[in-house]
Amino acid sequence: MIRLSIWAVALGLLTVMVYSGCRSTTPPVTYYTLNPIAPSAGETQYDNHRNQIIGIRPVDLPGIIDRIQMVTRSGPYQLAISSSHRWADYPNQLIQQAIGENLQLLMPDSRVISAPWPMGLKPDVTVTVKFYELIGTEDKKVQLNALWTITAADPAFMDSHRINLTEPLTGTGYEELAAAHSRVLAVFCRKMADSLKAFQR
Repeated sequence: MIRLSIWAVALGLLTVMVYSGCRSTTPPVTYYTLNPIAPSAGETQYDNHRNQIIGIRPVDLPGIIDRIQMVTRSGPYQLAISSSHRWADYPNQLIQQAIGENLQLLMPDSRVISAPWPMGLKPDVTVTVKFYELIGTEDKKVQLNALWTITAADPAFMDSHRINLTEPLTGTGYEELAAAHSRVLAVFCRKMADSLKAFQR
């Protein structure tokens, strides 16, 4: 009877230790998203192209950053991948959505849709974006390197642009990292809107 009690106590202590260990090694997870821009009073209007449909195709991201976990560069040849700070969706989805929302705000007289678009709906112009880099760096910046291609449906015509942008981090922490991603994408989308305006002339 005494031996059984000792084993019961030992089992209870082991259970408490295991439970406490699990709790101490599982930090809470914080999720982040991207915010669209709010157009200023001086944003360009596109009155001559009312109702034109602009389609945003799925964006292409390097595999090292197209993951839920937030990734930063910690050195010239090193990456830091956070398990407790994550994007609310896969970055390619969040970025495609941000680009679509930003262009719609910047081009209110056009209709901006993101792929996959409804059956039977054919955009007048499609935009394809390939990111070579979109990542926080060890010197407290977000680096963007991307190529976008504008294609007209009829007649077939293409126009490509390559850009490098940097956005400084104005604070610390992953919330500021997400905010800096939003800011650099806002600058990127303004450049894209300008190229769409020139393309439509």
